[in-house]
Amino acid sequence: MAGEILLGMINSRGGLDSDYSDIIFGTVVDDAPLKIQISNQMTLTDAFLNLGIGVTKHKVWMKTTGRKREDFKAPIEDGTPATKYTEYEIDGRLKRGDGVAMIRQDGGQQFYVFEKLGGDVDG
Repeated sequence: MAGEILLGMINSRGGLDSDYSDIIFGTVVDDAPLKIQISNQMTLTDAFLNLGIGVTKHKVWMKTTGRKREDFKAPIEDGTPATKYTEYEIDGRLKRGDGVAMIRQDGGQQFYVFEKLGGDVDG
């Protein structure tokens, strides 16, 4: 019942397929400045791209637990493992030839790059 209502709402909106959000795949053709090719006729420049944290260089804090006193140079009391937080730098920046998955924003003017696929998605 709820599915039918939702489907009715979507269908009543009308418009073209290009008016809606969509998942798009592309290939990075230049990394400075960033350019992503999504078809033979269309290459997106950085003005149209919003990057997710997974495709940027960023830092994260991770909790690690040591089993022995020497692991962290901290006393272990009552058999409880020592814990410390370490900051790591993750370099997920896009490079030429990387395949990417993007969400085309409703209307098609902005693209959110959320995943690096590794290599050229066309093979």
